[in-house]
Amino acid sequence: MSNTFTIGRHGSFQLRYGWITKGIQAIQAKKAHKISDVFTSDDATVNLGVGKNMVAAIRYWLTATKVIDNGSITEFGEFLNQKDIYLEDDASLWLLHLALVQNKELATSVYWLFNHFHQNEFSAEEAGNAFLSYASENNWKGSEKTLKMDIQVILRMYAPHKSKKTQIEDMLESPLSLLGLIQYFDGKYHFSFGSKNIPIEVVTHNINERFRNDKTVSVQNLMYGDNAFAPALKIREDELIAILEKITQKYNDYHLREDAGVFQLHKSITTDTYEYLKKYYAT
Repeated sequence: MSNTFTIGRHGSFQLRYGWITKGIQAIQAKKAHKISDVFTSDDATVNLGVGKNMVAAIRYWLTATKVIDNGSITEFGEFLNQKDIYLEDDASLWLLHLALVQNKELATSVYWLFNHFHQNEFSAEEAGNAFLSYASENNWKGSEKTLKMDIQVILRMYAPHKSKKTQIEDMLESPLSLLGLIQYFDGKYHFSFGSKNIPIEVVTHNINERFRNDKTVSVQNLMYGDNAFAPALKIREDELIAILEKITQKYNDYHLREDAGVFQLHKSITTDTYEYLKKYYAT
């Protein structure tokens, strides 16, 4: 496992409504220039309509969600720009969430929270202490304060709630909270386990992106492998199998087979992973 950690680069600003949209549109408006110019130019705050610190946060979230990479808009970023620039479809939010959860180097706290933190009910302090232990075990050297702040930001992003320190913007502008993956009540955060209303095409796309060179992927891998799919949605094995069965019912090139009690998803052809998403957004 890589020991590369990215902590606190959002500057304590969670991903907000409009930031992905503003970022993509600002980049498109400066096609002849480097992406870095969009965020470092003197008029960056004017073009993006936010303060200086938020400019850096927007750049971070665009990178962490894999909308931009190495100075250019990614295929994913171009897809969002063409199909749902304003993130009006929940499918787009699921895609952004999966991009974060599966990006352990640039979105370490989100990756850890869904993949390695196994308390179902917890306080921000408990999550912060557990994240600190995880980071220390992986030889991370840095500020404990920054690390715990990072986790608090991520928790607010998925489950905003009113407190003395919460800004009104954080209560109103947390798009990923619409996914309902984490709830806050009775003074505690709670993971929301159970089936999720996620389009089959998003699941198929994600599995194909991660296993594009494999003809077969085991349910065990999707459940418990490094950076597995199921923890990202907080679903159990029977719920994962139900999703995979829907994929096989919709797409004839997929087959779910059981051998000696081990389920495996087989694909017979290699398909452009974005073809599945194009079909969904076309409906």
